[in-house]
Amino acid sequence: MPATAARVDARLARPSRARSTRARRASTRRAVADADARGTTTFDPASTLRHARVDVGAHGRGLFVTGTGSALVSVAIDALVCAPAAVGEGGEGRAATAIRETYREGWRRHFGVDVPECLIEFVISAPFAKDVRLAAMLAWAVKNAEAWRAYGAEVVPAAFDCGYLANEEELEMLQDAEIRVMAERSKAGYEATWNAAMEAFPDVKAALGTSSEDELRWCRSWVHTRAISGKLGDADCAFLAPTIDLANHRVESTAKYGVSADGKNFELTWNEDSIEGPTPVANTEVFISYGDRMNNALLMLHYGFIDDENRNERLPMEFIAPGARRVHGSRVADACKALDDAGDKAAALAGSNLLMVASRGPPPGVADAPAPPETDPEVIQALRQAVDSYLSACPTTLAEDEALLASAEAASLSPRALLAVRYRASRKRAAEAYLRFLSILK
Repeated sequence: MPATAARVDARLARPSRARSTRARRASTRRAVADADARGTTTFDPASTLRHARVDVGAHGRGLFVTGTGSALVSVAIDALVCAPAAVGEGGEGRAATAIRETYREGWRRHFGVDVPECLIEFVISAPFAKDVRLAAMLAWAVKNAEAWRAYGAEVVPAAFDCGYLANEEELEMLQDAEIRVMAERSKAGYEATWNAAMEAFPDVKAALGTSSEDELRWCRSWVHTRAISGKLGDADCAFLAPTIDLANHRVESTAKYGVSADGKNFELTWNEDSIEGPTPVANTEVFISYGDRMNNALLMLHYGFIDDENRNERLPMEFIAPGARRVHGSRVADACKALDDAGDKAAALAGSNLLMVASRGPPPGVADAPAPPETDPEVIQALRQAVDSYLSACPTTLAEDEALLASAEAASLSPRALLAVRYRASRKRAAEAYLRFLSILK
């Protein structure tokens, strides 16, 4: 390992700064819940596991099918944290009425609390992003509604691993200047928007009480990682739906979610169009999609994980640009098929990135010009050089990253530092797969 990288990794190998007493207690309870997750981590009193159970599988804690019924989980709408997706355009309509009833009547019935009117109106109509409005309501809920406090303490992570929360050392470990900038901008933007909202609505700030900055940041991260969308009345809304939020991500989702036809529940149901088939099979994990175009950079930044089999993974444009419009789509497709047939799906996926820029036919103004029998070797060499330059500029090699991940030292890294090493290793693995593709491109 180069000296620079060794210094960085050594710094991160030190134990992370101790969390608050509250966070340590929450972490302990979470560990217990993770160890015996069956039915112990649902949201009381308003969630129902119909044909699903909470358990631990290959992707960590998640939801698993218990029978053949398509209805998996149902949570009472009037016990949720929810907000219109947009405000100020008169589009909230019936949603605003339903949300007011939720906080005024539902929360009194479910939790025995009276939500401050200033907070209700802030959630419905304040001119700030839905994440800010949801986070404000959540910050009040975890202090005043026991079921929300317990769910946060026993189920929600005591600390989030999202890339935008990374410290200086963790950002350096990403070995990705572009993502580092995105992380820094996201963090600064979230903080600035929250502070602006609290300054504009001092009554809401007062209603939240003495919440620390760490607690407020935790609430905002809970929203960023777990909020989901649905229609309420005639408006798009955002929801925090405990228990349903335990479903893990996969691009090819097996479940769908939304408000029930009668508007009383938020439901998770089996997706009849799933690649797993129209009928759920017992003991299979339930997946939802956080977005069908989420690559690993976005997953790492906003959710705190990567998908080692992510079909949306894209190579940096500098890998592709040297061949722009200079390689023929038919040649790229042939190479990808050959690699796929040979079982090298990673190289086939990496090569498919070139299809975005590959020529689809003869140059403009040239009719029926046949494609040359081979791609210009100079083009392939330029593509290889772009990858080689990237790999040589990285402070560590893929072999060094994989050795670190397999070593005892990995256990001493912070979760975000460990994720950073996994992320940079995945990028190098994709780069090497791309080189294998280029080796057979004709």
